[in-house]
Amino acid sequence: MDLKLLGLNIKNSRKNMKLTQAQLAEKTNLSTVHISHIEGGSVKMSVDTLINICNALKTTPNDILWGQFDTSIDSPNDNNKDMFSDNAKYNINIQLSEKAKNMSQSDKRLMMEIAGLLANRNKTIDN
Repeated sequence: MDLKLLGLNIKNSRKNMKLTQAQLAEKTNLSTVHISHIEGGSVKMSVDTLINICNALKTTPNDILWGQFDTSIDSPNDNNKDMFSDNAKYNINIQLSEKAKNMSQSDKRLMMEIAGLLANRNKTIDN
């Protein structure tokens, strides 16, 4: 498990909730220093701690463990952020491509099979 990525996902979720580390620490009965270490990826945490953090951040362990796609658009002047806009789709494609770089060949094949199944499912739903 990549502790740095896990910590980054927690940090991003915390910031999306507009919470400080101190506020998250208070909600989870952890110290601010411990939250800082978790977000920095320098310590492991128990399942109970993960669940408490997820509950405080109103997210799921899946989102924290596997990450969320950042569908934001980089333009600071664009207040109409639509997760299905062309820019957001482009952003997701970049993220998928970056993640695939570190995958084994068998994982890449599996990802392609899953993408194919999802594409076929979407065609069925749209028709």
